[in-house]
Amino acid sequence: MPLLGFLDIAIAIFFAVHAVRTGRPMYWVFILIIAPFLGSLIYFFAEYLPEMRHSTVARKSARVVKSLVDPNRELREARLAFERTPTVDNRSRLAEALLARGDYAEAVEQFQACASGPYAKDVKFRRGLARAQLFAGRHADAAATLDALLADSPRDAGGDAALWRAQALTQVDEARALEAFDHAMHVHNTTETQAAYGIFLANLGRDAQARPLLEGVLHNARVGTPSSRELNREAIDQARAALKVVESRGG
Repeated sequence: MPLLGFLDIAIAIFFAVHAVRTGRPMYWVFILIIAPFLGSLIYFFAEYLPEMRHSTVARKSARVVKSLVDPNRELREARLAFERTPTVDNRSRLAEALLARGDYAEAVEQFQACASGPYAKDVKFRRGLARAQLFAGRHADAAATLDALLADSPRDAGGDAALWRAQALTQVDEARALEAFDHAMHVHNTTETQAAYGIFLANLGRDAQARPLLEGVLHNARVGTPSSRELNREAIDQARAALKVVESRGG
């Protein structure tokens, strides 16, 4: 009983702190103090669980669980939907599923089919094609796809597409890649962009320019929220590794 009582109080304190930090009405704190077990149970279902369902980390965790239980489900369902009704939207869904599963070559083929004929200028399909080409290691093709998108619709070539273009150009043209990263920093200055730019500069031996970008990524990770760190975990880890290399060179 003492152990159970301690756990009830600990859980109630956790939820009380959550209520205060998230600006919930103060009556929740009183309920949790007066009736720790029942109050915690009510708070969990009324306030905590709905919030977690809509959080980025929770959605990502749910996707991970689903992929572990049945990793081929989305691809299987997307392929079946396309076979039943071969519309361009179903083909696009199939292409996305292939991309998510790492079948990059087929994803490129499916996106190329989407971005042809009457949909040759479709922004969604061209962006999908560029991502697939980039993941497939077809950097010149990805750069060409994004260059064409930039020429036709500069607004739609911004955001994450600006980062993709810079990443594609790193394997095509160093000077153009530097210009593309400068552009991406202006229109899509995210943790991922900063890390990618810093890593590219470090690979070029431009340590003095790379260091502040990489340090900025790690600083933002330290002061940011847990959900932000989780969302950018890969970029943060890559930036940390690149910074170690820069420091080892005395940069």
